Amino acid sequence: MSEYDNHEQDRRQAQEGQESAPEARVKVARWSPWIWVVPVIAVFFVGYLVVRYGFFGGGDVTVRFVEARGLDRYSPVRFRGAKVGTVQKITIDENLKQVVVRITMDASMNHALRKGTRFWISEPGLEGGGIGSILSGTFVGIEPGEGEETREFVGNEQAPILSPPEAGKIFILEAEGAGSVSAGAPVQFKGMKVGRVLGSEYDEKQGVTGIHVFVLQRYASFVRENTRFWHGGGLSFSLAGGGVSMGGASLGSLLSSPVGFYTPDVLGGAPAATGSRFHLYESQPAAIAAADGPHLTYLTYFPGPINGLTPGTPVRMKGVQVGRVRDVRLRYVPETASLETPVVLEIDPRQLEFPVDASTTREDLRARMNDALQRMIQKGMRANLATSLVLPGASGVSLDITAPPGTGRLVLTNDPPIIPAAAAGNGIEDALASITDAANQLRGLPIREIATDLRSASQRINALVHDPALDQSIQRLNRSLADVERTAAVARENVGPIADSLRNAADDVESAAGTANQNIGPLVESLRNAASAAEGAAKRAEQLLGTSQKQNYDVAELIRELTRAAEAVRALASYLTENPDSVIKGRRE
Repeated sequence: MSEYDNHEQDRRQAQEGQESAPEARVKVARWSPWIWVVPVIAVFFVGYLVVRYGFFGGGDVTVRFVEARGLDRYSPVRFRGAKVGTVQKITIDENLKQVVVRITMDASMNHALRKGTRFWISEPGLEGGGIGSILSGTFVGIEPGEGEETREFVGNEQAPILSPPEAGKIFILEAEGAGSVSAGAPVQFKGMKVGRVLGSEYDEKQGVTGIHVFVLQRYASFVRENTRFWHGGGLSFSLAGGGVSMGGASLGSLLSSPVGFYTPDVLGGAPAATGSRFHLYESQPAAIAAADGPHLTYLTYFPGPINGLTPGTPVRMKGVQVGRVRDVRLRYVPETASLETPVVLEIDPRQLEFPVDASTTREDLRARMNDALQRMIQKGMRANLATSLVLPGASGVSLDITAPPGTGRLVLTNDPPIIPAAAAGNGIEDALASITDAANQLRGLPIREIATDLRSASQRINALVHDPALDQSIQRLNRSLADVERTAAVARENVGPIADSLRNAADDVESAAGTANQNIGPLVESLRNAASAAEGAAKRAEQLLGTSQKQNYDVAELIRELTRAAEAVRALASYLTENPDSVIKGRRE
């Protein structure tokens, strides 16, 4: 009940005449413990800070850098991957030349804060060792050193070469540049981590970058004189070498850029001493191709261009890989003022099932391999450059029988021995050359003029085909041919009897002429000539009638002439029959 209701009730009781004494109402407030939560949390946090930095903290140090390079407040300070401090404040000095970074260190690093201790800034980037360096962010690295204790340091612009964490061997890899290899990157052997990269520095005497790698003592025996190192970090995509190749595609290699090495199983050489120098190759195939071991090297010279041929490209026999290309060079020959491309091949005798073990010497292996190659070269084996039409570049070197037997030999006077190459390119190269020649010839043709002439001729043919006069001419020609066929049919039926009549008339004339005296000689000769002419005309008529469909000739006119000739002969015969004395006396006036 509210206070208003109580007053209203009292008023009503007074009005009704009922007397009652006033009573005071007391309300006791309840105590809430939540009001102490905030002070307790604050006290706990202050206590944590006191314990953290009062008892376990190493105090603050000041490090001067030329540039902050993405460093921010609360950025971590790491030693071998562990966080040992935190950046508290970043300021600029009074001369505006340096960045002053105040760092709070853990108490565990108190003994490491000496004059020889080095600080540097490690910023994220693919050049810093893969995607892992991007995910880690920018941090300050520390490498403990010797000397007196101090709280003032000058930071390094680059990461120094770290000290080895435990017993092992340090090797120096020489390369044109460090690339994406950074301090802390793993060193791998057959996919297993056996060490780490300590750092890199430029060697002014050698003119190369020296990358210091550390291998644990229990794995150091795998590094021998014939060991080859390669950079296996990141993701590489290549279309050369006859196919699509992807290197460093594993998740581990993407997170951290590793360095791998390969050691031959046999003939690997003596164990390498600490501080030994090796060349750092760009890919695993190139490193394996450069390793000695049981692999034997040979030399060849291709006559044409070697587009896309790189170290590590496979060498095959009958489609089976037996080695790799070790080196590709370009050499100028002053005597001929030309260029030649010596290609060094390495062949693994084990791929040909030559027995190779620890007791095998390189000299014996070389002698057996040279003898085998000499026999195959005498049978016509040559080095061929295989080229792919689908992908750019050379797909490999093939050692196949492509030449006549007895036309080549293995040159043993050179070191390494020389394998002869095919005199001409392979079928693909010839096809490409033919296509190029055809393209050049087509390029030289007057295509535009030819197209113009063809267009004009097409227009004229179109106009001629659709000309009404052509249709009328064809119709008249059809009618004429029909008439010629009918005439030829009639002539073919009548020529035979006509020719027979002419032959009979000629026979009669010759009989009459034979019985006549010498005075009728000229007349008989004339009759003979007339008969011969008639007979020849008959034969010509037969020949023409046999080819009447191919000759544009007036057959009707020919038949009329033959008819007149026959009538003349009949008239002469009739006259001689009625007047036989005319042969002796002559024709009457």
